[in-house]
Amino acid sequence: MTTTMESLENVAVSSSLRENDAFLKDLLGIGISWDLIAKPFEFEKISMTAYTANGFFLTMNMVLILENMEMTLKEFVKRHPDGSFTIDDLVNYLNVTIGFVQVQIINTMKDAVRLILSGPLVIFLDGFSEVLVIDTRIYPMRSISEPEVERVVRGPRDGFVETMLMNVALIRRRLRDPRLRAELMQIGTRSQTDVSLMYLQDVANDDLVNMMRQKLKSINTDIVAMGEQTVSEFLAHVKWNPYPIARYTERPDVASTALLEGQIVIIVDTTPEVIIAPTTVFHHIHHPEDYHVYPINGTYMRWVMLIGAFISVFSPGFFILMSQFGNHLPKTIAELVIPKPLPLPIGLQFLLAQIGVDLFERAVINTPTALATAIGVVAALVFGQFAVMMNLVTPEVLVFMGAALIAQFATSSHELATANRLVRFFMIMLTWMLGVVGYVIGSIGVVVLLALTKSFGIPYLWPVIPFDWEGLKGVLIRRPLYEEDKRPKIFRSKTTTRRG
Repeated sequence: MTTTMESLENVAVSSSLRENDAFLKDLLGIGISWDLIAKPFEFEKISMTAYTANGFFLTMNMVLILENMEMTLKEFVKRHPDGSFTIDDLVNYLNVTIGFVQVQIINTMKDAVRLILSGPLVIFLDGFSEVLVIDTRIYPMRSISEPEVERVVRGPRDGFVETMLMNVALIRRRLRDPRLRAELMQIGTRSQTDVSLMYLQDVANDDLVNMMRQKLKSINTDIVAMGEQTVSEFLAHVKWNPYPIARYTERPDVASTALLEGQIVIIVDTTPEVIIAPTTVFHHIHHPEDYHVYPINGTYMRWVMLIGAFISVFSPGFFILMSQFGNHLPKTIAELVIPKPLPLPIGLQFLLAQIGVDLFERAVINTPTALATAIGVVAALVFGQFAVMMNLVTPEVLVFMGAALIAQFATSSHELATANRLVRFFMIMLTWMLGVVGYVIGSIGVVVLLALTKSFGIPYLWPVIPFDWEGLKGVLIRRPLYEEDKRPKIFRSKTTTRRG
Protein backbone atom coordinates (compact mmCIF):
# COMPACT_ATOMS: atom_id res chain seq x y z
CA MET A 1 0.00 0.00 0.00
CA THR A 2 1.38 3.40 -0.98
CA THR A 3 2.00 5.72 1.94
CA THR A 4 0.48 9.20 1.59
CA MET A 5 0.66 12.31 3.77
CA GLU A 6 -2.89 11.65 4.96
CA SER A 7 -1.96 8.16 6.10
CA LEU A 8 0.80 9.67 8.25
CA GLU A 9 -1.66 11.91 10.10
CA ASN A 10 -1.73 9.85 13.29
CA VAL A 11 1.62 8.08 12.98
CA ALA A 12 3.74 8.86 16.02
CA VAL A 13 7.52 8.97 16.07
CA SER A 14 9.06 5.85 17.57
CA SER A 15 11.57 6.06 20.41
CA SER A 16 13.71 3.58 18.47
CA LEU A 17 16.08 5.34 16.06
CA ARG A 18 16.48 2.12 14.07
CA GLU A 19 12.72 1.87 13.48
CA ASN A 20 12.48 5.52 12.43
CA ASP A 21 15.43 5.17 10.03
CA ALA A 22 13.96 2.03 8.45
CA PHE A 23 10.56 3.68 8.01
CA LEU A 24 11.98 6.85 6.45
CA LYS A 25 14.38 4.94 4.21
CA ASP A 26 11.46 3.05 2.70
CA LEU A 27 9.12 6.06 2.54
CA LEU A 28 11.54 8.67 1.18
CA GLY A 29 13.67 6.37 -0.92
CA ILE A 30 16.87 7.20 0.93
CA GLY A 31 19.71 5.86 -1.19
CA ILE A 32 17.60 6.11 -4.35
CA SER A 33 16.75 9.81 -4.29
CA TRP A 34 20.17 11.42 -4.37
CA ASP A 35 18.95 14.83 -3.17
CA LEU A 36 17.67 13.56 0.20
CA ILE A 37 20.37 13.25 2.84
CA ALA A 38 20.30 10.98 5.91
CA LYS A 39 23.47 11.41 7.99
CA PRO A 40 23.99 9.39 11.23
CA PHE A 41 25.88 11.00 14.14
CA GLU A 42 26.85 10.11 17.67
CA PHE A 43 27.55 13.01 20.02
CA GLU A 44 28.32 12.24 23.66
CA LYS A 45 26.87 8.71 23.33
CA ILE A 46 23.62 10.14 21.94
CA SER A 47 22.88 8.41 18.63
CA MET A 48 20.97 10.44 16.07
CA THR A 49 20.21 10.71 12.36
CA ALA A 50 19.90 14.09 10.63
CA TYR A 51 17.67 14.38 7.55
CA THR A 52 17.52 17.23 5.09
CA ALA A 53 17.10 17.98 1.38
CA ASN A 54 20.08 19.01 -0.68
CA GLY A 55 19.79 22.43 -2.29
CA PHE A 56 17.99 24.08 0.63
CA PHE A 57 21.10 24.92 2.68
CA LEU A 58 24.62 26.25 2.38
CA THR A 59 27.25 23.61 3.12
CA MET A 60 29.35 25.89 5.31
CA ASN A 61 26.31 26.86 7.38
CA MET A 62 25.45 23.20 7.92
CA VAL A 63 29.00 22.38 9.02
CA LEU A 64 28.94 25.24 11.52
CA ILE A 65 25.55 24.13 12.86
CA LEU A 66 26.72 20.57 13.43
CA GLU A 67 29.97 21.70 15.08
CA ASN A 68 28.01 24.06 17.31
CA MET A 69 25.55 21.30 18.16
CA GLU A 70 28.32 18.88 19.06
CA MET A 71 29.89 21.34 21.50
CA THR A 72 26.50 22.25 22.93
CA LEU A 73 25.54 18.61 23.51
CA LYS A 74 28.88 17.96 25.16
CA GLU A 75 28.25 20.77 27.64
CA PHE A 76 24.65 19.66 28.15
CA VAL A 77 25.63 16.07 28.97
CA LYS A 78 28.19 17.32 31.47
CA ARG A 79 25.39 19.09 33.29
CA HIS A 80 23.33 15.86 33.35
CA PRO A 81 25.90 13.11 34.05
CA ASP A 82 23.24 10.60 35.05
CA GLY A 83 21.35 11.05 31.76
CA SER A 84 18.19 12.17 33.55
CA PHE A 85 16.89 14.78 31.13
CA THR A 86 13.89 15.16 28.88
CA ILE A 87 13.67 16.24 25.28
CA ASP A 88 12.19 19.53 26.50
CA ASP A 89 15.26 20.11 28.67
CA LEU A 90 17.48 19.49 25.65
CA VAL A 91 15.48 21.75 23.36
CA ASN A 92 15.35 24.57 25.88
CA TYR A 93 19.11 24.34 26.31
CA LEU A 94 19.74 24.25 22.58
CA ASN A 95 17.45 27.24 22.00
CA VAL A 96 19.52 29.47 24.28
CA THR A 97 22.96 28.16 23.36
CA ILE A 98 23.01 27.05 19.72
CA GLY A 99 23.95 29.92 17.44
CA PHE A 100 21.20 29.51 14.86
CA VAL A 101 17.64 30.62 14.40
CA GLN A 102 15.47 28.25 16.41
CA VAL A 103 15.02 24.71 17.59
CA GLN A 104 11.57 23.17 17.95
CA ILE A 105 9.97 19.82 18.76
CA ILE A 106 7.58 17.80 16.64
CA ASN A 107 6.12 14.41 17.53
CA THR A 108 4.29 13.19 14.42
CA MET A 109 5.81 11.47 11.43
CA LYS A 110 3.68 13.57 9.08
CA ASP A 111 5.26 16.81 10.28
CA ALA A 112 8.71 15.26 10.21
CA VAL A 113 8.35 14.10 6.61
CA ARG A 114 6.86 17.43 5.51
CA LEU A 115 9.73 19.35 7.07
CA ILE A 116 12.38 17.04 5.65
CA LEU A 117 11.01 17.69 2.17
CA SER A 118 10.73 21.43 2.92
CA GLY A 119 14.40 21.87 3.76
CA PRO A 120 15.00 22.25 7.55
CA LEU A 121 17.42 19.99 9.39
CA VAL A 122 15.31 17.26 11.06
CA ILE A 123 17.08 15.20 13.74
CA PHE A 124 15.82 11.90 15.18
CA LEU A 125 17.42 10.90 18.50
CA ASP A 126 17.62 7.37 19.83
CA GLY A 127 15.51 6.86 22.92
CA PHE A 128 13.19 9.80 22.28
CA SER A 129 9.81 9.85 20.57
CA GLU A 130 10.16 13.52 19.65
CA VAL A 131 12.12 15.07 16.81
CA LEU A 132 14.35 18.15 16.79
CA VAL A 133 13.96 20.62 13.96
CA ILE A 134 16.53 23.34 13.21
CA ASP A 135 15.45 25.77 10.50
CA THR A 136 18.47 25.98 8.19
CA ARG A 137 16.58 26.69 4.97
CA ILE A 138 17.90 29.02 2.28
CA TYR A 139 15.49 28.70 -0.61
CA PRO A 140 16.80 29.14 -4.15
CA MET A 141 15.26 32.35 -5.51
CA ARG A 142 15.75 34.97 -8.16
CA SER A 143 16.47 38.54 -7.22
CA ILE A 144 13.65 41.03 -6.75
CA SER A 145 12.89 42.83 -10.00
CA GLU A 146 10.26 45.09 -11.51
CA PRO A 147 6.87 43.41 -12.09
CA GLU A 148 6.10 42.42 -15.68
CA VAL A 149 2.54 43.75 -15.41
CA GLU A 150 1.16 46.82 -13.61
CA ARG A 151 4.36 48.73 -14.33
CA VAL A 152 4.50 52.40 -13.39
CA VAL A 153 6.51 55.38 -14.62
CA ARG A 154 7.06 56.54 -11.04
CA GLY A 155 6.86 54.43 -7.94
CA PRO A 156 8.36 51.26 -6.42
CA ARG A 157 10.12 48.81 -8.70
CA ASP A 158 10.13 45.81 -6.37
CA GLY A 159 7.85 42.91 -7.25
CA PHE A 160 6.94 39.58 -5.77
CA VAL A 161 9.13 36.55 -6.46
CA GLU A 162 8.54 32.79 -6.37
CA THR A 163 9.56 32.49 -2.70
CA MET A 164 6.68 32.93 -0.25
CA LEU A 165 8.90 34.03 2.64
CA MET A 166 10.26 36.94 0.62
CA ASN A 167 6.77 37.93 -0.54
CA VAL A 168 5.51 38.06 3.03
CA ALA A 169 8.54 40.17 3.94
CA LEU A 170 7.82 42.63 1.13
CA ILE A 171 4.34 43.19 2.56
CA ARG A 172 5.63 43.38 6.14
CA ARG A 173 8.04 46.08 5.00
CA ARG A 174 5.06 48.25 4.04
CA LEU A 175 2.71 47.24 6.86
CA ARG A 176 4.63 47.23 10.14
CA ASP A 177 1.42 46.60 12.00
CA PRO A 178 1.34 44.11 14.90
CA ARG A 179 -2.21 43.22 13.86
CA LEU A 180 -1.15 41.92 10.46
CA ARG A 181 -1.63 38.14 10.45
CA ALA A 182 0.02 35.58 8.16
CA GLU A 183 -1.38 32.09 8.71
CA LEU A 184 0.60 29.21 7.20
CA MET A 185 -0.93 26.05 5.77
CA GLN A 186 -0.04 23.36 3.25
CA ILE A 187 -2.13 22.48 0.18
CA GLY A 188 -1.73 19.47 -2.07
CA THR A 189 -1.43 15.90 -0.83
CA ARG A 190 1.73 15.41 -2.88
CA SER A 191 3.13 18.89 -3.39
CA GLN A 192 2.44 20.13 0.19
CA THR A 193 2.70 23.66 -1.17
CA ASP A 194 3.05 26.38 1.45
CA VAL A 195 0.25 28.96 1.38
CA SER A 196 -0.08 32.07 3.54
CA LEU A 197 -3.42 33.65 4.41
CA MET A 198 -2.78 37.34 5.21
CA TYR A 199 -5.22 39.83 6.69
CA LEU A 200 -5.39 42.72 9.15
CA GLN A 201 -6.98 41.36 12.32
CA ASP A 202 -8.70 44.59 13.31
CA VAL A 203 -9.88 45.43 9.77
CA ALA A 204 -10.89 42.28 7.87
CA ASN A 205 -14.34 40.87 8.50
CA ASP A 206 -14.14 37.74 10.67
CA ASP A 207 -16.72 35.86 8.60
CA LEU A 208 -14.70 36.56 5.44
CA VAL A 209 -11.46 35.41 7.07
CA ASN A 210 -13.05 32.23 8.43
CA MET A 211 -14.62 31.45 5.05
CA MET A 212 -11.30 31.85 3.25
CA ARG A 213 -9.50 29.76 5.87
CA GLN A 214 -12.01 26.93 5.60
CA LYS A 215 -11.99 27.03 1.80
CA LEU A 216 -8.20 26.80 1.73
CA LYS A 217 -8.13 23.91 4.18
CA SER A 218 -10.81 22.05 2.22
CA ILE A 219 -8.89 22.11 -1.07
CA ASN A 220 -8.49 18.48 -2.08
CA THR A 221 -5.89 18.01 -4.81
CA ASP A 222 -2.58 16.23 -5.11
CA ILE A 223 -0.49 19.11 -6.45
CA VAL A 224 -0.65 22.88 -6.79
CA ALA A 225 1.44 22.99 -9.94
CA MET A 226 -0.19 26.07 -11.45
CA GLY A 227 0.25 28.09 -8.29
CA GLU A 228 -2.28 30.85 -7.70
CA GLN A 229 -4.56 29.73 -10.54
CA THR A 230 -5.07 26.30 -8.99
CA VAL A 231 -5.89 27.83 -5.62
CA SER A 232 -8.31 30.37 -7.14
CA GLU A 233 -10.25 27.77 -9.09
CA PHE A 234 -10.63 25.53 -6.06
CA LEU A 235 -11.62 28.46 -3.85
CA ALA A 236 -14.33 29.78 -6.17
CA HIS A 237 -15.22 26.59 -8.07
CA VAL A 238 -14.81 28.47 -11.35
CA LYS A 239 -16.41 26.77 -14.35
CA TRP A 240 -17.32 28.72 -17.48
CA ASN A 241 -17.48 32.31 -16.30
CA PRO A 242 -14.53 34.07 -17.99
CA TYR A 243 -14.40 37.01 -15.57
CA PRO A 244 -11.86 36.76 -12.74
CA ILE A 245 -13.44 36.66 -9.31
CA ALA A 246 -10.07 37.26 -7.64
CA ARG A 247 -7.43 39.83 -8.42
CA TYR A 248 -3.81 38.94 -9.03
CA THR A 249 -0.89 41.29 -8.50
CA GLU A 250 2.90 41.21 -8.52
CA ARG A 251 3.11 44.50 -6.63
CA PRO A 252 3.57 44.58 -2.82
CA ASP A 253 2.09 48.10 -2.64
CA VAL A 254 -1.14 46.93 -4.30
CA ALA A 255 -1.39 43.95 -1.93
CA SER A 256 -0.77 46.18 1.09
CA THR A 257 -3.46 48.62 -0.03
CA ALA A 258 -5.90 45.73 -0.45
CA LEU A 259 -5.22 44.59 3.13
CA LEU A 260 -5.99 48.09 4.39
CA GLU A 261 -9.33 48.02 2.55
CA GLY A 262 -10.35 44.83 4.36
CA GLN A 263 -9.53 42.34 1.62
CA ILE A 264 -7.69 39.04 2.03
CA VAL A 265 -4.29 38.34 0.46
CA ILE A 266 -3.32 34.75 -0.29
CA ILE A 267 0.33 34.03 -1.07
CA VAL A 268 1.17 30.74 -2.76
CA ASP A 269 4.75 29.52 -2.68
CA THR A 270 6.52 29.08 -6.06
CA THR A 271 4.47 31.82 -7.78
CA PRO A 272 5.28 35.55 -8.11
CA GLU A 273 1.64 36.64 -8.04
CA VAL A 274 -0.54 36.91 -4.95
CA ILE A 275 -4.32 36.53 -4.80
CA ILE A 276 -6.51 39.39 -3.59
CA ALA A 277 -10.09 38.49 -2.70
CA PRO A 278 -12.88 39.35 -2.76
CA THR A 279 -12.84 41.86 -5.60
CA THR A 280 -15.07 43.76 -8.00
CA VAL A 281 -14.73 44.35 -11.73
CA PHE A 282 -13.63 47.94 -11.07
CA HIS A 283 -10.66 46.78 -8.99
CA HIS A 284 -9.37 45.13 -12.16
CA ILE A 285 -9.63 48.39 -14.09
CA HIS A 286 -7.78 50.56 -11.58
CA HIS A 287 -4.02 50.93 -12.08
CA PRO A 288 -1.24 51.73 -9.56
CA GLU A 289 -0.13 54.58 -11.83
CA ASP A 290 -3.30 56.43 -10.73
CA TYR A 291 -1.66 56.98 -7.34
CA HIS A 292 1.71 58.11 -8.70
CA VAL A 293 0.30 61.16 -10.48
CA TYR A 294 -1.75 64.09 -9.22
CA PRO A 295 -5.46 63.44 -8.55
CA ILE A 296 -6.79 65.18 -11.67
CA ASN A 297 -4.46 63.17 -13.89
CA GLY A 298 -5.36 59.94 -12.10
CA THR A 299 -9.07 60.70 -12.51
CA TYR A 300 -8.61 61.31 -16.24
CA MET A 301 -6.76 58.00 -16.68
CA ARG A 302 -9.49 56.14 -14.77
CA TRP A 303 -12.06 57.44 -17.23
CA VAL A 304 -9.79 56.50 -20.13
CA MET A 305 -9.45 52.95 -18.77
CA LEU A 306 -13.22 52.62 -18.28
CA ILE A 307 -13.83 53.79 -21.85
CA GLY A 308 -11.08 51.45 -23.04
CA ALA A 309 -12.82 48.49 -21.41
CA PHE A 310 -16.03 49.31 -23.32
CA ILE A 311 -14.11 49.76 -26.58
CA SER A 312 -12.37 46.42 -26.09
CA VAL A 313 -15.67 44.56 -25.81
CA PHE A 314 -18.21 46.44 -27.90
CA SER A 315 -16.41 48.37 -30.69
CA PRO A 316 -16.02 45.56 -33.32
CA GLY A 317 -19.66 44.51 -32.96
CA PHE A 318 -20.75 48.14 -33.14
CA PHE A 319 -18.80 48.59 -36.38
CA ILE A 320 -20.50 45.53 -37.89
CA LEU A 321 -23.86 46.95 -36.86
CA MET A 322 -23.15 50.38 -38.32
CA SER A 323 -21.88 48.89 -41.58
CA GLN A 324 -25.23 47.10 -42.00
CA PHE A 325 -27.13 50.40 -41.63
CA GLY A 326 -24.62 52.67 -43.32
CA ASN A 327 -27.11 53.91 -45.90
CA HIS A 328 -29.21 55.45 -43.12
CA LEU A 329 -26.29 57.33 -41.54
CA PRO A 330 -24.94 60.80 -42.34
CA LYS A 331 -22.52 60.77 -45.24
CA THR A 332 -19.46 61.69 -43.19
CA ILE A 333 -20.10 58.84 -40.73
CA ALA A 334 -21.08 56.38 -43.47
CA GLU A 335 -17.72 56.86 -45.17
CA LEU A 336 -16.03 55.68 -41.98
CA VAL A 337 -18.14 52.63 -41.28
CA ILE A 338 -19.00 51.26 -44.74
CA PRO A 339 -16.06 49.18 -45.97
CA LYS A 340 -15.54 48.37 -49.60
CA PRO A 341 -17.16 45.11 -50.76
CA LEU A 342 -15.01 41.99 -50.34
CA PRO A 343 -15.69 38.28 -50.96
CA LEU A 344 -15.71 37.58 -47.21
CA PRO A 345 -18.58 38.87 -45.00
CA ILE A 346 -17.67 41.66 -42.61
CA GLY A 347 -18.33 39.47 -39.56
CA LEU A 348 -16.02 36.75 -40.86
CA GLN A 349 -13.35 39.36 -41.48
CA PHE A 350 -13.50 40.40 -37.84
CA LEU A 351 -13.33 36.79 -36.66
CA LEU A 352 -10.28 36.14 -38.84
CA ALA A 353 -8.66 39.30 -37.56
CA GLN A 354 -9.40 38.30 -33.94
CA ILE A 355 -7.95 34.81 -34.41
CA GLY A 356 -4.92 36.29 -36.17
CA VAL A 357 -4.29 38.68 -33.30
CA ASP A 358 -4.61 35.87 -30.75
CA LEU A 359 -2.16 33.72 -32.72
CA PHE A 360 0.25 36.64 -32.85
CA GLU A 361 -0.01 37.13 -29.09
CA ARG A 362 0.72 33.47 -28.38
CA ALA A 363 3.58 33.50 -30.89
CA VAL A 364 5.22 36.44 -29.12
CA ILE A 365 4.91 34.67 -25.75
CA ASN A 366 6.49 31.47 -27.09
CA THR A 367 9.20 33.18 -29.15
CA PRO A 368 12.68 33.68 -27.67
CA THR A 369 13.37 37.32 -26.84
CA ALA A 370 16.04 37.60 -29.52
CA LEU A 371 13.49 36.70 -32.22
CA ALA A 372 10.44 38.51 -30.86
CA THR A 373 11.08 41.68 -32.87
CA ALA A 374 11.43 39.73 -36.11
CA ILE A 375 8.18 37.88 -35.40
CA GLY A 376 6.46 41.22 -34.81
CA VAL A 377 7.60 42.54 -38.19
CA VAL A 378 6.44 39.39 -39.97
CA ALA A 379 3.07 39.47 -38.21
CA ALA A 380 2.58 43.14 -39.08
CA LEU A 381 3.15 42.36 -42.75
CA VAL A 382 1.07 39.17 -42.84
CA PHE A 383 -1.89 40.41 -40.79
CA GLY A 384 -1.69 43.96 -42.01
CA GLN A 385 -0.47 44.97 -45.42
CA PHE A 386 -0.65 41.59 -47.19
CA ALA A 387 -4.07 40.72 -45.71
CA VAL A 388 -5.47 43.96 -47.16
CA MET A 389 -3.73 43.45 -50.50
CA MET A 390 -5.19 39.93 -50.77
CA ASN A 391 -8.69 41.28 -49.99
CA LEU A 392 -8.99 39.14 -46.89
CA VAL A 393 -9.88 42.08 -44.65
CA THR A 394 -10.58 45.76 -45.19
CA PRO A 395 -8.48 48.56 -43.66
CA GLU A 396 -11.51 49.57 -41.57
CA VAL A 397 -11.63 46.14 -39.96
CA LEU A 398 -7.94 46.34 -39.07
CA VAL A 399 -8.39 49.81 -37.59
CA PHE A 400 -11.29 48.78 -35.34
CA MET A 401 -9.62 45.52 -34.32
CA GLY A 402 -6.42 47.45 -33.62
CA ALA A 403 -8.34 49.86 -31.39
CA ALA A 404 -9.95 46.96 -29.54
CA LEU A 405 -6.56 45.29 -29.15
CA ILE A 406 -4.93 48.45 -27.77
CA ALA A 407 -7.80 48.86 -25.32
CA GLN A 408 -7.42 45.21 -24.30
CA PHE A 409 -3.71 45.47 -23.55
CA ALA A 410 -4.17 48.82 -21.84
CA THR A 411 -6.25 47.07 -19.16
CA SER A 412 -4.02 46.65 -16.10
CA SER A 413 -5.54 43.26 -15.24
CA HIS A 414 -4.47 40.55 -17.67
CA GLU A 415 -7.30 38.34 -16.45
CA LEU A 416 -9.96 40.99 -17.20
CA ALA A 417 -8.37 41.66 -20.59
CA THR A 418 -8.55 38.00 -21.59
CA ALA A 419 -12.17 37.82 -20.40
CA ASN A 420 -13.04 40.87 -22.49
CA ARG A 421 -11.36 39.28 -25.50
CA LEU A 422 -13.57 36.20 -25.26
CA VAL A 423 -16.71 38.28 -24.79
CA ARG A 424 -15.71 40.40 -27.80
CA PHE A 425 -15.44 37.24 -29.90
CA PHE A 426 -19.01 36.23 -29.03
CA MET A 427 -20.27 39.78 -29.59
CA ILE A 428 -18.82 39.69 -33.11
CA MET A 429 -20.49 36.36 -33.86
CA LEU A 430 -23.90 37.39 -32.48
CA THR A 431 -23.90 40.72 -34.32
CA TRP A 432 -22.79 39.11 -37.58
CA MET A 433 -25.47 36.40 -37.45
CA LEU A 434 -28.40 38.28 -35.86
CA GLY A 435 -27.69 41.94 -36.50
CA VAL A 436 -29.26 44.41 -34.08
CA VAL A 437 -30.99 41.63 -32.14
CA GLY A 438 -27.70 39.80 -31.66
CA TYR A 439 -25.89 42.95 -30.53
CA VAL A 440 -28.63 43.75 -28.02
CA ILE A 441 -28.77 40.17 -26.76
CA GLY A 442 -25.00 40.11 -26.37
CA SER A 443 -24.89 43.46 -24.56
CA ILE A 444 -27.66 42.49 -22.16
CA GLY A 445 -26.03 39.10 -21.63
CA VAL A 446 -22.74 40.73 -20.61
CA VAL A 447 -24.48 43.01 -18.09
CA VAL A 448 -26.54 40.12 -16.67
CA LEU A 449 -23.45 37.92 -16.38
CA LEU A 450 -21.56 40.62 -14.49
CA ALA A 451 -24.58 41.38 -12.29
CA LEU A 452 -25.01 37.73 -11.32
CA THR A 453 -21.31 37.17 -10.68
CA LYS A 454 -20.18 37.28 -7.08
CA SER A 455 -16.68 37.26 -5.69
CA PHE A 456 -16.91 35.26 -2.46
CA GLY A 457 -20.30 36.77 -1.74
CA ILE A 458 -19.41 40.29 -2.90
CA PRO A 459 -21.44 41.68 -5.88
CA TYR A 460 -19.09 41.94 -8.85
CA LEU A 461 -20.63 45.16 -10.19
CA TRP A 462 -20.56 47.05 -6.89
CA PRO A 463 -20.97 50.05 -6.53
CA VAL A 464 -23.24 50.11 -9.61
CA ILE A 465 -25.25 47.03 -8.54
CA PRO A 466 -26.14 47.46 -5.73
CA PHE A 467 -25.87 51.21 -6.16
CA ASP A 468 -23.60 53.05 -3.74
CA TRP A 469 -22.93 56.70 -4.55
CA GLU A 470 -19.91 57.02 -2.25
CA GLY A 471 -18.41 53.87 -3.68
CA LEU A 472 -19.10 55.04 -7.23
CA LYS A 473 -17.30 58.30 -6.58
CA GLY A 474 -14.30 56.28 -5.43
CA VAL A 475 -14.41 54.34 -8.70
CA LEU A 476 -14.72 57.34 -10.99
CA ILE A 477 -12.64 59.90 -9.12
CA ARG A 478 -9.11 59.52 -7.80
CA ARG A 479 -9.47 61.67 -4.72
CA PRO A 480 -6.48 63.27 -2.95
CA LEU A 481 -4.87 60.81 -0.60
CA TYR A 482 -5.47 63.03 2.43
CA GLU A 483 -9.21 62.66 1.76
CA GLU A 484 -9.06 58.85 1.46
CA ASP A 485 -10.30 58.15 4.98
CA LYS A 486 -13.05 55.59 4.37
CA ARG A 487 -12.83 51.89 3.60
CA PRO A 488 -15.17 50.36 0.98
CA LYS A 489 -18.44 49.42 2.68
CA ILE A 490 -18.87 46.30 0.58
CA PHE A 491 -16.11 44.41 2.44
CA ARG A 492 -17.87 44.94 5.81
CA SER A 493 -14.63 45.86 7.57
CA LYS A 494 -14.51 46.05 11.35
CA THR A 495 -13.32 49.66 11.14
CA THR A 496 -14.70 51.98 8.49
CA THR A 497 -12.11 54.75 8.79
CA ARG A 498 -8.40 54.77 8.08
CA ARG A 499 -7.64 57.49 10.61
CA GLY A 500 -6.04 56.62 13.92
